[in-house]
Amino acid sequence: MKKPNGILYWPLGALLKLFAYGKGQRMIRKDKINGPAITLSNHTSFYDFIYTTTALYPKRMNYLAAHKMFFDPILGFFLRLSRAIPKALLQPDAVATLKALRVLKNKGILSIFPEGQISPSGRFMNPTFSVAKLIKKAKVDVFIVKHQFPYLVNPPWTKRTFRGRMDTQIIKLFDHTEIPNLSEKSIYDAIVKGLYHSAYEDNLIKQYTYKLNDIQGLENVLIECPKCHQTGLISDKHELDCPHCQSVFKYDRYGRIDGVGVDVLYEAQRQRLIKRLKDNPNHTLQSQVILEGYEHKRVKTIGEGTLTLSVHGYDFSGIVRGNETKYHFDIKDVSTCPSDIGRNIQIYEGHQLYQFVFNNPYLPTEFVLLGEVLHEQWVINQKEKSS
Repeated sequence: MKKPNGILYWPLGALLKLFAYGKGQRMIRKDKINGPAITLSNHTSFYDFIYTTTALYPKRMNYLAAHKMFFDPILGFFLRLSRAIPKALLQPDAVATLKALRVLKNKGILSIFPEGQISPSGRFMNPTFSVAKLIKKAKVDVFIVKHQFPYLVNPPWTKRTFRGRMDTQIIKLFDHTEIPNLSEKSIYDAIVKGLYHSAYEDNLIKQYTYKLNDIQGLENVLIECPKCHQTGLISDKHELDCPHCQSVFKYDRYGRIDGVGVDVLYEAQRQRLIKRLKDNPNHTLQSQVILEGYEHKRVKTIGEGTLTLSVHGYDFSGIVRGNETKYHFDIKDVSTCPSDIGRNIQIYEGHQLYQFVFNNPYLPTEFVLLGEVLHEQWVINQKEKSS
């Protein structure tokens, strides 16, 4: 694997740097970095690839990017042009690992978003353990590229911009000489600690303000009323309204809702779901869905049917490419489902994409939360059985 072409990269990178500065990105720390090296970035907005690129500029890097992104006609073109490496999400990918190690062998910089998806709440999500295994194997310098507050400027639940400041730091996490003496768990724990970010918690300290904009789309992340806990909040300019108890929750210039962070309210939904499952372990979700998948190097509709989520896993039954089809994805194998908020959930298996599209915009978040909680409970049950 070669570095991106410098003749194309440097002028385009300079333009991106101006773009990022205009969006509000400011560098507050920049440790010196040379290849071979791995950079790890947190992921809370669609623009994070740009912010990581501009933070490292003029250094060139090869990204590990989700395999699905290469099937987008525009994004895929630029990813191939930048010599990004396609990676199957949330599963082992030996080919991607070999290409990544080849980049490092050629003294390149490998850039990774260990969460594997954009955080819907603005709080850092636990990455897959495989990133620690890769670092242990690679034995190169490792850097944190930490972005604070892109979630408050360009949250993933809308295409609108809430103009304001973002801070980026490049911090050396490990020298290559340290890694042979570190366990994979200690590497993993250091990554989680170094990348942890909560837009709400961090802005309690910074107190940055952001231009208000229409918050339509946030109701697809915060699907339950914080007061009456009924599903179905409705956005209205700068507020969320509950049609059940008539409560009104205002979004302010600090990115808070009635003074509380989106991540806090999102986690409260999870905790209420855990309680409901204790009362009703057989709780299920079911919905009609359209199924999208890879076809002719694009993501296209390939079928439709019913998707059911239970303690056993995800079960799809319907018509796919003209044939009656059933799919089962065991709950132990699906730790989480990446989601295009308000539209779909995604399951990746064997380098294939199963993208389930919902008509009800609240359902993707419901499925994501229930699936994560059921998987977590399966893990807990396995530990209890083995102890």
